[in-house]
Amino acid sequence: MPTALMLASEGITVNGPLVVVDNLFGIQGLRLTESIIVQWVVIAILLVVVLILSRNLKVVPETRRQMAAEWIVGFFCETVDTTMGRKYNRYRAYIMALFCFIMIQNLMGLLGLRNPTADVSVTGTLAVITFCLVQFNRGKTGKFKGYMKSFVEPLPFMLPFNIIGEFANPLALALRLFGNMIAGTVINALIYFALGKLAILIPAIASLYFDIFSAVMQAYIFIMLSMSYISSADCEE
Repeated sequence: MPTALMLASEGITVNGPLVVVDNLFGIQGLRLTESIIVQWVVIAILLVVVLILSRNLKVVPETRRQMAAEWIVGFFCETVDTTMGRKYNRYRAYIMALFCFIMIQNLMGLLGLRNPTADVSVTGTLAVITFCLVQFNRGKTGKFKGYMKSFVEPLPFMLPFNIIGEFANPLALALRLFGNMIAGTVINALIYFALGKLAILIPAIASLYFDIFSAVMQAYIFIMLSMSYISSADCEE
């Protein structure tokens, strides 16, 4: 059971990420948490997978491993081109890496580790990256004049509403992923707690949905919304 949830005889307690090291490097308030360590594990897993899939590649695929690697890359290239347009092909590698990073994090509960995306600071950081890319794309396509103009369209009095909407997007992006993942973890724990030793099949089916299907789906939704926000930030000078 992930440390976010503690089952006790009297009920279920939801805790935040475990603080492994407090005042890291002697700096007050700088902490090394369980979420950070698990993300290092995720990075290591992704590195191993990439090394395996990219080893001894041929011009013409000869192994299922290379075919699988080419299918994965082709899928994300097509997804980015379809959603954002071919002019955004420079985002292909980022979107693929973002999906894999979030998906593996979502699946860490299967290994008995804490799910990092059940930590709002993690999902908030990912949302901030998308927010920065949106502002970068708006500034690149519209220059300074177009960037400022985008906040007063269609009418000047829309300025405060446009600013609120600009910050609402990353907030919703972060809370959507966090809420869905923590909710799935809690519901799964409630099923285990309610049924206990009386049933095995129902908790297993619930785990299949909340731990696997939902993990993949939430990662996909996150990248789709990110692509939508970034590509819709085009503006004229």
